[in-house]
Amino acid sequence: AGSGGAMVDAFQDLSIPDLFIDDDLTFTSDSAVITFGADGDTTLTHTDGSGLTLNSTNKLMFNDASQFIQGSSATVLSLGATDEIDLTATAIDINGTVDMSSTLTVASTVAATAGPVNIGSATLNGNAILKLQTEGSDVANLQSAVQMRSHNDDFGITMQLESEASSNDILNVKYHNNSSAGVSVLQVDATNGNVVFNEDSNDQDFRVESNGNANMLLVN
Repeated sequence: AGSGGAMVDAFQDLSIPDLFIDDDLTFTSDSAVITFGADGDTTLTHTDGSGLTLNSTNKLMFNDASQFIQGSSATVLSLGATDEIDLTATAIDINGTVDMSSTLTVASTVAATAGPVNIGSATLNGNAILKLQTEGSDVANLQSAVQMRSHNDDFGITMQLESEASSNDILNVKYHNNSSAGVSVLQVDATNGNVVFNEDSNDQDFRVESNGNANMLLVN
C-alpha cells in the first residue's frame, strides 16, 4: 500500500495459552512487570538497579503456604516455617535487639564484648534471675560457675559452687588480686549450715556499719 498503508501491531496484546521457551527470556524495559493470576493480584516488578519486588504483602512460598518469606509491612520482613528455620552460615550479624518468647539453647560460649548482660526484671514472681544446672548428677561442672573480674585481672570475685564429692561447700566466694588464685572470703557449708568468713585465717575484718539506724547488728 506504499508509505500510507495501514500498519497493525499484532503482538501488542498477545494471548497464549501455553508458552515454551528453550533458551533465555529477556525483558528489556526497566520497571517491567510480570503479573500473575486472573485478577492480577500478584506482581513481580523489576526495580532498576536493585532487583525484583514482590507486590504488597504477598509471600514467596516453599513446599506449602506455611514456609515463606514475606514483607509483612513496610518495615518488617517475616520468615515463616512449620517447625524450624535452619541457618547454615558460620556467623550471623544482628544489629538490632532480639526479642525471644521461648527457650534459648546455646551449645558454646556466650560472650558479651560491650555493655552489660541484663538478666531478669524488677518483678521476679518467685523465679530465679540466673539458673545454672547440669545434666543428671554432674554437679561438678558448676564449679566456678560465676566469675567477675576486671579486664587486667587486678581485681575479681569468683562465686564457686562445688560438688559434694569434693567439698561440702555449696557457696564459696573468693577474692582475687594481681591474678592470684584467690582466697576465700565467704563459705557456706552444705553439711551443717555454717557460714565462714576469712577462711584460711585471712587477715581481714568483718565489719557491720550503720548510718544512724537503731540497730547495727541484730541477732534474734
